[in-house]
Amino acid sequence: MKLKKHYFILFLIFLLSFFAKANSINSAFKSLNEFDYFKAKQLFYKLNKKQINPFAAYGLSIIYFRNDNPFFNLDSASKYVNLSYCNFINKEKATNFLSFNVDSISILKMIDSIANKAFWGITKNNSLVLYNQFLKQNYLATAQLLKRAVYLRDELEFNIVLSNNSSQKTKNFINSYPQSEFIVDAFLLLERQIYNETTKNETPDEYILFLKNHPKNTMRKAAYEKLFKIYKNNSSIAGLTFFVNTYPKALQNIEAWQLLFSLSIKSFSNFELENFLAIHPNCPLKNSLLNELELNKLQLFIYQKNDYYGCIDSASSIIIPNIYDAIASFNEGLSVVTKNDSVFYVNKKNENIFNQYYTDAYSFNNGIAAVKQNNNWLFINRQGQFISDIFEEVNELNNNCYVFKKNNKYGALDAFAQLLIEPKFEKLGDFKNEFAYYIENGKYGFISKNGYVHKAKYDWISDMGEDNIAIIKLNNKYGLINSKDSMILIPQFDQILKAKNSIYMLIKDNFYGFYSGISNCYLSQINYDYLKEKSIDFYTNGNILKLLKTVKLSGVEAKQQAFTDFNGKISIDFGIYDEINFVSNNLLKVKRKNKYGFVDKKLNVIIPNKFQQAQDFKDSLAIVKLKDKISLITILGKEIYTSDYELEKVSSHYYLVNSPEKMLINNKGEVIFTQIESIQKTEKKGLIITLINSNIKLIYD
Repeated sequence: MKLKKHYFILFLIFLLSFFAKANSINSAFKSLNEFDYFKAKQLFYKLNKKQINPFAAYGLSIIYFRNDNPFFNLDSASKYVNLSYCNFINKEKATNFLSFNVDSISILKMIDSIANKAFWGITKNNSLVLYNQFLKQNYLATAQLLKRAVYLRDELEFNIVLSNNSSQKTKNFINSYPQSEFIVDAFLLLERQIYNETTKNETPDEYILFLKNHPKNTMRKAAYEKLFKIYKNNSSIAGLTFFVNTYPKALQNIEAWQLLFSLSIKSFSNFELENFLAIHPNCPLKNSLLNELELNKLQLFIYQKNDYYGCIDSASSIIIPNIYDAIASFNEGLSVVTKNDSVFYVNKKNENIFNQYYTDAYSFNNGIAAVKQNNNWLFINRQGQFISDIFEEVNELNNNCYVFKKNNKYGALDAFAQLLIEPKFEKLGDFKNEFAYYIENGKYGFISKNGYVHKAKYDWISDMGEDNIAIIKLNNKYGLINSKDSMILIPQFDQILKAKNSIYMLIKDNFYGFYSGISNCYLSQINYDYLKEKSIDFYTNGNILKLLKTVKLSGVEAKQQAFTDFNGKISIDFGIYDEINFVSNNLLKVKRKNKYGFVDKKLNVIIPNKFQQAQDFKDSLAIVKLKDKISLITILGKEIYTSDYELEKVSSHYYLVNSPEKMLINNKGEVIFTQIESIQKTEKKGLIITLINSNIKLIYD
């Protein structure tokens, strides 16, 4: 009987404790509902004192999450909401406390709310410690948010790795973050770093050892090229012999055989040929080498007639007839030609050596070329074999890089078509001076060739200049940044134009001034009259600055010009001349009272102002107009040729007289040809003259 009484008392105590606890949790949520955070916090804490109560933990997470009370703390909010979920799941039933419905769904929603608010805060600080702390505390957040946090953490870590540029640091990153989205970039970076670190002295032994120890490294082709160039530049027969026998799969193998052959064979005698074949019985190009060496001696010039292209030799003989819609310059012995929408390669005998036709193609470089076939781009070698993956787009080689498109994203290849930058950009521009712009979500950023990404935050960005400065546009204003993405000039200008010698013309409210990218300082005030129809070369030649201002003369507005140096010293003041041109052949063309003349650097008159029209002196001659005559004059003003017809400078030493019979004269005023049909410039400083009688003449400038 006493035992039953004892159990009854225990049961009664349990019931009283249960109801007291229930009453306490209800009171806590009532206080929370009434925004009495102090009381609610005390009650929730008391309930959690001996054992975690999931409802009380949930209540505490709400208090710490809200920022309308002094207890706001997202770390604490995250701690208690995680405790609530872990102690609630599979143990408790959903319960309503006034306006608070506590179940697994509401707890998860609170987890997401806390995580989102915390994530917004850490992205502003962009700290590795904060990202790792966030991931540790908010492990129950949505997979999408955690994935974003991991990506930003890894991106920050990877950019630090790029800055350190150490293979050991990169290995640590790979080992620490094997599932990172940057893992492919990291492996590529590691292979480049191993290559750079093991070949830092650029000696043959280093390249040979690298190729031996790292036969699958993506930089092996660069090592082949470097090793080959050393042997090539040193004309090393021993080195080339080692190269062709040791690396038969190298892209340079054929070229190495060619060079080895040319260094070994001097007179093309039977003895030399037999001796070469005896030493190198496995030479793969015996016949083609002989043929190609002969063709290399042949100098060809692209020639156009009746909208079609062909080639002539140095004797003006037609070697490739005018049958092509387009023809490119010969590079590595081959030219890209177009005929009837087909593109293919020909040698200097006009032979389609691959017997293949493409939709588009680029010239050969480093023994490879990019071709388009069936809407796909691939790379071929010097034998016409496909040697690469398929790409959606490939740009021409620029700054030793090919920009490509794959899976609708842009990346970059090196000069040997090896992956340089993983395709991950919406758009990627051509590399200029080791940098290229990219576009992400409509914003422009830029990236270095080693893969260092600078955040996309501009409305537009120019190519990076040789001075490591780029022009940027932000909020419809222009400014300057350097290659480290540091702001040089904040965006406040209506336009910025670049001139020679890192001189920048700053335009604002139709006024202009100058800034030096070399000395990082303003060279003038921004208060000179801007004429937008004039090019940047009108305002500066990179050494002298031209200033324009409007003045009133007798009630009429007139533009006056002056010259100043980089120190602000006026060398030619306003009002002296109506117009001034920059020095050319040590003379300045000046205009006064609507007449042109020439002065020296000290403003001494060399040729009086008497011409209605005049061009600057180039190659010690100038074209001028006096009355109705057009003349070619020397820097002393002597006329060496005068005509009733317009003169046109076509090269350094030759001028075209646009008379009915069209004549070509030289820089001595001597008539070279008459009855000219057309004149074409060659890339080798020559002129191809086609006469009316269809004769072709080639002259060198």
